Amino acid sequence: MNKSGYSGSLVLDHLLATLDLGIVNFSMCDIRKGWGARFAACETASLHYCLAGGGALVVEERERIELAAHSFVLLPPRLVYRIDAPGRSAARSVDRARVNGALARETAPTVQVGDGGEGVVTACGELDLGFSLATDPFNTLGKPLVTRFDAASGLRDQFVMLLAESARPGPGSRVLVEALLKQCLVMALRRHIDDGGADLPWAAGLANPRLAAALEAIFERYANALSVERLADIAVMSRSAFAAQFAKAFGQSPMAMLKVVRLRRAAELLATTTLPVSEIARAVGLSSRSNFSVAFHDMYGADPTTFRQQSRTRKRF
Repeated sequence: MNKSGYSGSLVLDHLLATLDLGIVNFSMCDIRKGWGARFAACETASLHYCLAGGGALVVEERERIELAAHSFVLLPPRLVYRIDAPGRSAARSVDRARVNGALARETAPTVQVGDGGEGVVTACGELDLGFSLATDPFNTLGKPLVTRFDAASGLRDQFVMLLAESARPGPGSRVLVEALLKQCLVMALRRHIDDGGADLPWAAGLANPRLAAALEAIFERYANALSVERLADIAVMSRSAFAAQFAKAFGQSPMAMLKVVRLRRAAELLATTTLPVSEIARAVGLSSRSNFSVAFHDMYGADPTTFRQQSRTRKRF
């Protein structure tokens, strides 16, 4: 029997923490009453949060998602979508390209369509996953993920702050934006999972106590000598069944996930401590300095020493 006593929410927090998560083309869309705006497809998943008013998000002209204040939509990649305000007519629809305005220097980009009364106002952005995972965990999102909050539990304050940081970035803005974005995703996905949603393969994996226990071991005990066999034992599954179910749920093998977690932690230690590289390699469970350096370079595009030097000189905004 599995005795890990794992917390699905905690493991979700860990999973999102492994992502080098950012947001690009972040904008506020102000679609006035009677109007609509059709947007080009994004290559990554995009998020949409209704700040005020009401309307609809229409996906590929076939699925209509009603929007009200505090509605959160995570849209799969490569889908054309339209945001409609109440009373839209075909004659009052305009085509818009994606807004290129991530962390703009002066003002957050605003898409305003029409000149009537208030229709629907949304905060929209594309997820930027950097290079932290071998696969995009949102790439297999089969349909829009919709979460509805009320005023008391909504994410409006977080999105207003995201817009503010995009409008006037300062030292640490990238770190703050990443933290705010992760908070929003955690809260939305946590509620979605609690409501029984399994649209994301790894959301279903988190709901599986055995897989979640193994994932928790990867996050909490990454420095230990973990193998597929050891993780399968933790999951109380056969090696083959565990490896197949883990890859299906999380989009990569257990050892690939473990490698990402170790290197992510190594990057944090390189950026925040003066520990020797060989000691950092051992601290994250990689005893060979040469193997560690090769793996680190493959993931971050720089050897550990160069990465440390760059992390101390680059501006984080």
